[in-house]
Amino acid sequence: MRIEIMIDKEQKISQSTLDALEAEIYRNLSPIYSKTAIRIRQASANGLQLSGVRLDEDKKRVMEILQQVWEDYNWLH
Repeated sequence: MRIEIMIDKEQKISQSTLDALEAEIYRNLSPIYSKTAIRIRQASANGLQLSGVRLDEDKKRVMEILQQVWEDYNWLH
């Protein structure tokens, strides 16, 4: 599975924050989906691309995990 997250560069998020987000996503997804590649980068707009997931239930589960990580700010500390 491959996840690419694009963050609007106008939001001025530091590289250390993006690194922390990536680490937290890996921490939450790797026990379930061991073959996961994550790329987080700054772009001209926010976006998310998810590829390599065949089942709709897996896609839904991954999206739920990503949403939980995004909403839980504990990884920032």
